[in-house]
Amino acid sequence: MDKTAIEHWSPVIGGQFWWTGLIFVLIFVPLMILLGSKISSKQRDMVFYGMGIYQLGNKIFTQIGYIFSDNYILASNLPLHLCGLSGILAGIVVFYRKQMLFEFLYFFGLVGFIHSVLTPEFTGGVSSWKIFDYYVGHSMLIIIPVWLMKYYEFRLRPNSWWISFLYLQLVVVIVMQINTIIGNGANYMYLAKAPIANNPLVLQDPYHIIGFEIFAIIHFYLLDVIARRIFDK
Repeated sequence: MDKTAIEHWSPVIGGQFWWTGLIFVLIFVPLMILLGSKISSKQRDMVFYGMGIYQLGNKIFTQIGYIFSDNYILASNLPLHLCGLSGILAGIVVFYRKQMLFEFLYFFGLVGFIHSVLTPEFTGGVSSWKIFDYYVGHSMLIIIPVWLMKYYEFRLRPNSWWISFLYLQLVVVIVMQINTIIGNGANYMYLAKAPIANNPLVLQDPYHIIGFEIFAIIHFYLLDVIARRIFDK
């Protein structure tokens, strides 16, 4: 478990791989959101629980698979990137529908979804399953909070964007310490080194964390405005 982190891989922006992933998401996400309006409330609950089972089950069995393959790399295989944490949170919220958890998922998850789809970066190796799960799992980060708002009457509270941003700082501090303790190139949440994806919003080392903070609070505020204009009617 003291192996060096796996090298990250990022597809060429505008290349065939990138377009395939983007088109998949642009079809899959609207279809899953529309599906909720075409089925009964009982069927909707079953589909929603299925999303939660997928999110949690996949994370659990992936970790078990790494352990039993004797190829567990602490510096790469823990689900400690923002999207990995949001993915776990998405599964939990399906079964444990608490307001604060929903708000965290909405802000953390949507920011992760947007940038992971537009500037994808694979952090734990690449295989057919990991590519499939990358796009399906990240899609759930927008599908689940939208379902909660659209079909289960969840709404953002006043100042929730600001409160979520403050809690994000606690997560940042904890994950930063974990990166330091693990060493071996651990770069969860890209706090040790900037991502390699060609994202114009990412500043170069060592200023990328400052950029993360600035753009995070801007994203959170804009997402708050969007949610209120769509659902607070």
